[in-house]
Amino acid sequence: MKKYSSDYYFYYLINISLVIIFLFPIYWTIISSLKTPPELISKEQTFYPHTITFEYYERILTYGYKEVDESENVTLEDGLLSAGNIFIAFKNSIIVTIGTIILSLIVSILGGYAFTFYKFKFKEYFFIFFLLPILIPGISLIIPIYILLKNLKLLDTYIALIFLHSMSMVPLGIFMMRNAFNSIPKSLREVAILEGSNDFKILLTVLMPLAIPGVLTVTVFAMYVSWNDFIYAFLFISSENMKMLNVALKHIATGANQFDMKWGDLTAGSVVSFIPLIIFYAFLQQYFVRGITGSAVKE
Repeated sequence: MKKYSSDYYFYYLINISLVIIFLFPIYWTIISSLKTPPELISKEQTFYPHTITFEYYERILTYGYKEVDESENVTLEDGLLSAGNIFIAFKNSIIVTIGTIILSLIVSILGGYAFTFYKFKFKEYFFIFFLLPILIPGISLIIPIYILLKNLKLLDTYIALIFLHSMSMVPLGIFMMRNAFNSIPKSLREVAILEGSNDFKILLTVLMPLAIPGVLTVTVFAMYVSWNDFIYAFLFISSENMKMLNVALKHIATGANQFDMKWGDLTAGSVVSFIPLIIFYAFLQQYFVRGITGSAVKE
C-alpha cells in the first residue's frame, strides 16, 4: 500500500476546504430556491428542503405575461407586459455578452500580438499603461461615462454595454494574450516570415491554433464580466424592452417595493442566471486552467 506524506494530506485537506467554500453558496442558493415560503424564512434553516417546490421558478418564468385572445394574431412581445419578463431580458443579455466576447477577443488578440512581437519605444511603459484601468473602479467613472454616452446618443443601446464591458475586459485580455503568445516559440513566426507570410496570415494560421487556451480564457472572463454586470445595465439602460437579465431579476424579486424582497424569486432567478456560466465553464475548464497557468507550447 502506497504511503503518503503529511504534506500530501495537508494539501488535500486545503483543496477540499476550498471546494466547499466556493461551492457552498451555489448549493445553498439552489436548495433555497426549492424550499416552500415558510421553510425559506424559518429561523431554523436546514441543508435540504423538506418539501420541494418549483413555484418560484414558475413565477419568474411566467412573470410579465398577460392574457391574450388566442384568436388574435400576436407576437411573443405582444404577449409580454414588460422587460421584467425573463425571456426578453435573457435575449438581451445573450446579445450583449456575445458582442462583448467578440470585441474583447479582437482587441485582446491584436494588442497581445503587438506587445509580444513588435519592437517600439517605451513598449513596456505602454503595456503598463494599458493595465492601469484594472486598478480603477468602474463605479468611479459613472458620471463621465454617462455624459459621454449621452453626447454620443448611445444610451439605451446594446452598443453602449458592449463597449463598456469590453473596455473593462480588454486590459486583462491583452495581458492574457501576451502571456499566451510569449509561451509560443518565436522561431515559428520567423520561419513564417521567411516563407513570405504577412502578420495577418501568421496570426491566424500559425499562432492562433497554439494560443487557443489563452483565447478561451479571455472568452470565459469576457462572458463573466458581461453576464454578471448589474451597475452599467441598471444605470445606462432604461427602456423596458432593453433590460438585462440581472436587472429584470431585481425587478421580479422586489416588484414595486424595493424593501419587500421576495427571497424565493431571487434565489430561483439567481440559479437561472448562473446556470449558463456553469455550463460554459464546464466545457472550457481544461483550456481555462491552461490559459491561466500559461501552459501552452514553450521553447
